[in-house]
Amino acid sequence: MTRRKFIQKLITTGSVMMAGASWLMRKAAPRRFVRAFRVKKYPGSVRPLRDISKQSKWSG
Repeated sequence: MTRRKFIQKLITTGSVMMAGASWLMRKAAPRRFVRAFRVKKYPGSVRPLRDISKQSKWSG
């Protein structure tokens, strides 16, 4: 293997490793969350989600 091909393989391997590391860092980063706030156009109140394991009166 010539020096040029060796350096080319090193650069390719390094760039693939950097791309993989950045992908892993994005996956491991804590997720952002959206705060609910009342909008003037929205009728009613904004409430948190309820427990989905309990059956409500409207769920057939």
